Amino acid sequence: MHNVPPAASVRIDPGAAAASLSSATGGSLASGAAFAVYRLGRSSFHAAVVRRIDNHHVVVAERTEPIGGAEFDGLLLAYLSGRHPDAGVRLWSRIADPAEAADRQLRALLLEKITQAREQLSERDFTVINVTAADIKMPLRREEFETRVHELVDTTADVLEEVLVEAGVHPAELAGLLMAGGASRTPLAATTLRRRFGVEPVLAAPHAKVLVAEAAPVATRELPLVDEEEPAPRRKGQGRAVVLAAALLVVVGAGAAFGSQLGDSDSTEDEVSATGGTASATTASPAASASPEASESPAEEASASPSESPTPDEDEQGPEAPVEDEAPSEEDPTTESAPTGSVPNLVGLSTADALRAVEEAGFEGMEQSGEARAVFDWSHEDCEVIEQSPVAGSTRALSETISVTFSYSGEESECDV
Repeated sequence: MHNVPPAASVRIDPGAAAASLSSATGGSLASGAAFAVYRLGRSSFHAAVVRRIDNHHVVVAERTEPIGGAEFDGLLLAYLSGRHPDAGVRLWSRIADPAEAADRQLRALLLEKITQAREQLSERDFTVINVTAADIKMPLRREEFETRVHELVDTTADVLEEVLVEAGVHPAELAGLLMAGGASRTPLAATTLRRRFGVEPVLAAPHAKVLVAEAAPVATRELPLVDEEEPAPRRKGQGRAVVLAAALLVVVGAGAAFGSQLGDSDSTEDEVSATGGTASATTASPAASASPEASESPAEEASASPSESPTPDEDEQGPEAPVEDEAPSEEDPTTESAPTGSVPNLVGLSTADALRAVEEAGFEGMEQSGEARAVFDWSHEDCEVIEQSPVAGSTRALSETISVTFSYSGEESECDV
């Protein structure tokens, strides 16, 4: 029976988050102070409460949800396709199911332009999505964008509130609220947090890293549980002692036969009678009947004094008991085996995050292959891992390579890591 260790996961790095908050505010946390982390990236949302204890920072509570900028872009694409049905030359039909390389490039280009427009709306109220290759221009206002994504932003605020409750920290007790990740720069996110918690959010540096891939512990072999007490192993030499005792019994039996009279060899029962210290055997053993003394007449046997009975030779002692082979020595339990580890859970991560998780878990590397999806299929994000082999939680040699399959809608090479 083996205990399966937890799989690796991407989590908030409390030390990095504290450093980002201190860098943004210009101050440091007092011992015992707590702050919240709101990290909204491209493919995932992380909410956490971090507390400083002496010189260490500890995550008190944390939650992760599959919400991010890529989902914002998908909602915008669906909105624009309905608002501009006649844009370009068969634009939507070309990118809905891009069979040709040119169509796939066009779809990837349009999504890239939508991402840029979303980022521009973080600083302005109006922008234009201009795709020269398709000869289209689509104006977009911040209000339109925020209307499309406000429900998702409200969901992230709900998750953060649940994390605060779990940590037992009231919003008024927070020493800060750190916002990180590209999608967190959406003005609607800061406005929602400010209104909900009454705390002024602080933006981390644009490329601040507050996440870490937490490696799963290396699996160790666990001895099976034994319900009943196992018999003690036979010590060396114990088999030889048993054989020696058996041989002595044969010698004693043969000596007694020389002072006895032979009975009917066909008798099936042995009767031993003691008369004046003289023993008689009614049944001869096979060894005695085969010996020269057994062929002598009863008169000659009677005239022989017990004290003059010849010492039986070795070949008259009966067949030697077979010598038991010594039990083969057990394999040394300390023999080293190939190091193993628990396969991390990669499904739902981006290919870049998945590779980091694999490396942190100590495995040799990661092989990846893409699976294209339709333009309006939002079940997965670009570069999101949808399958893996071996399965998460299984124990494998660290020399193995983990294989993953990711989803993409543009160019497969964009997900290479």
